[in-house]
Amino acid sequence: MSPASMKATPRLLLHRPSSALHLPSTSLLPQTLSPLTRPPRPSRPSRTFVSNPLTALQTLTASRILPYHAEPLYNIIADIAAYPDFIPYCTSSSITSLSAPDGTHKKTWPRTADLRIGYGPYDELFRSAVYCLPHTVLEAVAGDAQPTIPKSQLAHYYEDPGHEEDAEKSAGNRSIFTSLLTRWMFKEFPFKPAPPDGKTPQEGSASAPSRPRTEVNLVLEVRFASAVYSALSQAAAPKVAGMMIEAFEKRAGEILGQGHGPESMAEEDGSKRSAMEGVTRGKTQIM
Repeated sequence: MSPASMKATPRLLLHRPSSALHLPSTSLLPQTLSPLTRPPRPSRPSRTFVSNPLTALQTLTASRILPYHAEPLYNIIADIAAYPDFIPYCTSSSITSLSAPDGTHKKTWPRTADLRIGYGPYDELFRSAVYCLPHTVLEAVAGDAQPTIPKSQLAHYYEDPGHEEDAEKSAGNRSIFTSLLTRWMFKEFPFKPAPPDGKTPQEGSASAPSRPRTEVNLVLEVRFASAVYSALSQAAAPKVAGMMIEAFEKRAGEILGQGHGPESMAEEDGSKRSAMEGVTRGKTQIM
C-alpha cells in the first residue's frame, strides 16, 4: 500500500438512537406518592340465625269474676264433649279416655280428648292430653306443650302408665299448631254486698250473708306451624281468649241461672266484663 493510500480519510460516525428511556431526574419527582384511594364498599348486613318472630309462642289471656261457686263452673269446662255447643271455632269434640278416680271426690275425669278446630282456612283435628285438678285447674296440651300442674297433685293420672303414651300421641297432624296449651283456672272467694242505706259497713256485714264469687282465668299458649299461619292469625288471635271466656260466661248463665246476687256484679267496677284480656308474644304484652 502506497503512502498516499495510507493517507487518513475522515471517518463518519453514525449514532443509533438509544432504546433506553430517559426519565427525568428523580429529584424532580415527589419523594412520596399518595396511594390510590377507593370509595368505601357498602357494608353488607350480617346474617344472624334467630327464630322467626312470626312463629314465636303467643300467649292469650282473659278473665272474669262470676257469681257462682267454683265447682259447678269447673264441671262446665270439664264437659269437653259439649264444647261445640259453646266454645268458638270448636266444630267437634269427644273424650277418648278417662283418668282413674281422684283421691278426694272419687270421680273420673277426661284424660285424652279429640277436638276439631275450624276457622276460615283452618281445619284441624288433634288429640289433647287433659289434666284435671278438680274444681281448681284444667289443662289440655297438644303438640310440644307440657302441663304445668305438678305431678304430685295428679296421682289419678300418673298411676296409669298408659297416660304417658297417650300424652306423646297428642300432637295431631301439626299442620297448623306445633304447640297448644289451654289452661282454665278457678278461684272462689266470699263476697258481701254493700250495706243497705243508713247502715255502716260493720252493721251490714254482720247481717248480710256472703255470696259466692269465682275468678275464672283462661290462658292459651300457641305456636303456629308456619309463619304464614301465624301472620294470618294476627288479626283474630288477640280476640280468641276473650271470645272463649265470654262464651263460657253465657254457658254458665244458661246452666246455672243468674247466680247469686247478679245486681251486685255491676258494682264491682266492671270487672266482670273488662278484667284482663290480651295477647303476649315472648316478653311483650299487647292489651
